[in-house]
Amino acid sequence: MRFDRIEVPGEHEARERAWDVVRAAYAEREPVPRPRRRLAPAVVLGLAVALTAVALSPPGRAVVDSVRKAIGIESAEEALFSLPVPGRLLVVSDSGAWAVANDGSIRRLGDYREIRCSPFGRFVAAARANELAALEPDGDVHWKLSRPGVRAPEWGGTLTDTRIAYVSRGRVRVVAGDGTGDHALAPGRAAAWVPGSVRLLAVAGTSGVSLVDVETSETRWTTPVRAATLAWSADGTRLLALGVGRYAVLSPMGKVLTEGRASAGAFAPRGHALALIRGDRLEVDGRLRFRGTGAFGDVTWSPDGGWIAVAWPEADQLVFVRAAGRRKIEASANVADQFESTSTPRLAGWCPLPQP
Repeated sequence: MRFDRIEVPGEHEARERAWDVVRAAYAEREPVPRPRRRLAPAVVLGLAVALTAVALSPPGRAVVDSVRKAIGIESAEEALFSLPVPGRLLVVSDSGAWAVANDGSIRRLGDYREIRCSPFGRFVAAARANELAALEPDGDVHWKLSRPGVRAPEWGGTLTDTRIAYVSRGRVRVVAGDGTGDHALAPGRAAAWVPGSVRLLAVAGTSGVSLVDVETSETRWTTPVRAATLAWSADGTRLLALGVGRYAVLSPMGKVLTEGRASAGAFAPRGHALALIRGDRLEVDGRLRFRGTGAFGDVTWSPDGGWIAVAWPEADQLVFVRAAGRRKIEASANVADQFESTSTPRLAGWCPLPQP
């Protein structure tokens, strides 16, 4: 079942005003001595009238709709039965890493805590405590490398020449896509390859974000932006630096283009459209695309750029939102059970189907 909704002009502003009215009405409901309890019905009636008046207008119905979605999308499927477009959705739960095919078939890839797609969907880089591995799409191990404290793998390069950057004991290391030539590069907590390059790597370190030449170990530039994760836009014109509750978008030369509050973010697979999670809001280039209650989790784009997947822990749902144009939403519930987890799984990417 699908959930369609058209955003009414001025809806967000009206929603905020309506909530202010409701909050004010509730705040006026102060405790009173027992003899005056007869006033309580009047307060309740006033609150009911306020809510009824709000609900009669189109923006008001949007407010009620937000309340209704407090426990998730009502029209959500009972489980993740399929993906809205072709690709392979990567998910990490308490029980390990999983890959979801177009038809909803799910394969457990192993006891990994982080996974990432290779640039063209042929392989998956997977990390656990003391191991980095390259997996086939069906989960078969292509190769593996033992290193202490492996985390944050990122695969970059071209169709015929790839590299994986990863972190081991506070240092960024680099290894070829075939598992050879592993070596330490620089101190850091995360890294991201310039699209199409096996030479230029953005590194998040203690002094900020730097662009490093892997072949010469030369640092091209450094900017004092603190980040826990990094991601380049597909066209190489933007670098997303995500910290704790904040983000910054940098130019290819390290200049801060924009910054603000966000808990998660991802660039589209083409161009540099940016999806950000701001608490209970999903925004694309500053435009609201979906809003619920509680805080959303991870976000990732479909390979064709048409859809955005969002993890919604409070509702135990995965929500798929059309990225542009007419509003369209699909959702799947009970995903924690489906992925054998005690909590809502994390989204680790949406891989394209392997090219022939």
